[in-house]
Amino acid sequence: MAFFICQACGEEYEAEAPKCPKCGRSETIRLNRADRMVDRMIAGRFKIIRKLGQGGMGAVYLAEQVGIGHRVAIKFLKSEFSTDVEIARRFLNEAKTYAKVVHPNAVTFHEFGQDDEGNLFIAMEYCEGVDLKKTIAERGHLSIVEAIEVTTQVADVLADAHDKQIVHRDLKPENIMIRKGLRGMHAKVLDFGIARLMDASTKLTVAGAIAGTPRYMSPEQVEGREVDRRADIYSLGIVCFEALTGRQPFDGATIAEIMRKQALEPLPRLSDIAPEIDLPALQAVLDKACAKNREQRYPDMIAFASALSQAIPTQLHMSLPPLQRMATNAGRAAVAAATPAPGKATGMALPGTNAGAEALDSTMLQGSTPAPSVTIQDSGQSALTQQPGIGSISPSGSKSPVPDVSLPPRVEKSKAPMIAGVVVLLVLIGGGVAVMAGGKDPGPQPNVPEIPKVVEVPKPIEPPKVDDTATIVAAAAAKVVHEQAAYEKLKSAQTNWEKGDLNTAKIDLDNIATDTPARAEAEKLLANIKIVQDAIMAGDKARQRGDCDAAMSAYRNASKLNGNVDAVKRGMGACTAAAIPGQAE
Repeated sequence: MAFFICQACGEEYEAEAPKCPKCGRSETIRLNRADRMVDRMIAGRFKIIRKLGQGGMGAVYLAEQVGIGHRVAIKFLKSEFSTDVEIARRFLNEAKTYAKVVHPNAVTFHEFGQDDEGNLFIAMEYCEGVDLKKTIAERGHLSIVEAIEVTTQVADVLADAHDKQIVHRDLKPENIMIRKGLRGMHAKVLDFGIARLMDASTKLTVAGAIAGTPRYMSPEQVEGREVDRRADIYSLGIVCFEALTGRQPFDGATIAEIMRKQALEPLPRLSDIAPEIDLPALQAVLDKACAKNREQRYPDMIAFASALSQAIPTQLHMSLPPLQRMATNAGRAAVAAATPAPGKATGMALPGTNAGAEALDSTMLQGSTPAPSVTIQDSGQSALTQQPGIGSISPSGSKSPVPDVSLPPRVEKSKAPMIAGVVVLLVLIGGGVAVMAGGKDPGPQPNVPEIPKVVEVPKPIEPPKVDDTATIVAAAAAKVVHEQAAYEKLKSAQTNWEKGDLNTAKIDLDNIATDTPARAEAEKLLANIKIVQDAIMAGDKARQRGDCDAAMSAYRNASKLNGNVDAVKRGMGACTAAAIPGQAE
């Protein structure tokens, strides 16, 4: 679509006219709004639909694989850069990076090549959703659970990249795509455009050059020094801080000011920006991740993610009254959830009751150091913490710390039965003694023994029934372990589902216990697997009959739920080949 600009007054108008409608001058500039890339065929099978975005080095377009309907994102290098050897090598390096990082939280690589005009391109997975930057802008900030979940997912994929000698070097919220999944937020890391293969024979960064985004750069990047995996740890710490608070920790009016802060100023306190996040352990983890000296940071992403997961309290812990919240840790909260309801004479400290410092101290049996907690996430809304070793005996025979459960009061044995027996004996012995009344001598009395009065013997006071503390602790710990195992199987099944391995995913799902919260999500995924498998079966039968229209319809239905299943890809490819003359199945 064309539009016009008047050279005299600058007026813009769309309808072609001999003169400017505003000033009447005839000198105009004709411009074409149509993107010449739209509707083009790339590599003989990708049809460009629309532009998704543009940067200084190129543009990204949404495309569709003809005959299959599978959508991909194609990144083109600008034509003026396609003849630059250094930039072309960098673009090739980016393609190699995408191809090497195969992970559920990374973009899937499809193809690298050149179009008919010689423009280099990379075809990759099209990620639907909203990037983390927009998500934070819309919501203000993420919850603690969501922010940690997204950060650990990103740490997971970057740990995989680091193991393959790849450093991202440009991690920022705009490069993290977020979508809702069965278990809450699912993150995808985008744009390895300036990533460096650490074992590459040719350096792609000139010494002293700066690559990255200033607000998320590590100090060594700001100073133009060589970077390693710890630069990504620094950047991810900044991203986590922003997700928690909604604010960038190092901002300024100019790039120079931002870079100065990155190099010199310490990370701000979370509580200074978001007072509700008064968590010293979490602050300590981010301080270490964002240390100015990289030798003081975590050595790798696994160490960072592990420390981050252990630094936040569980929702069970946060639901306790303030007094018990201060006196307990995340592991004790799981046992508190299994404590009998108030009203039973258990002698146990119940949530909501007052417990003095001495009582709290007396509940800890000193012994071996408890093992680190393991956090189990459900669909992004809650977290349950297992404290391994609860109530367990160490090899040395000492008990590990027991959660905050007050021991029942010791009941002293009643002496009432013994006293009552003595009273009866004395009455029987003194039965013949006259009873004096009113202080006067009543005179001689018949020698008839007085019938002793019956003394009611008090019933022994039975101590209150006390629940077995060890049993409660063991049951709570066993339940946590049982549910953790179920969630691990569910996580494995979801990973295999995303990879298109339906059979392995189904085996994992079938082994999830029916009495766990994970079972409900397992049933949903099992239903989707059955739909896909039924559609594949229907498509295969139709293709065998020679009815490719019906087969393609069935395969498309399966692809809507999961486009990564090999059987779906093979079936659609066979139908497409059969429909094109000269193509073999």
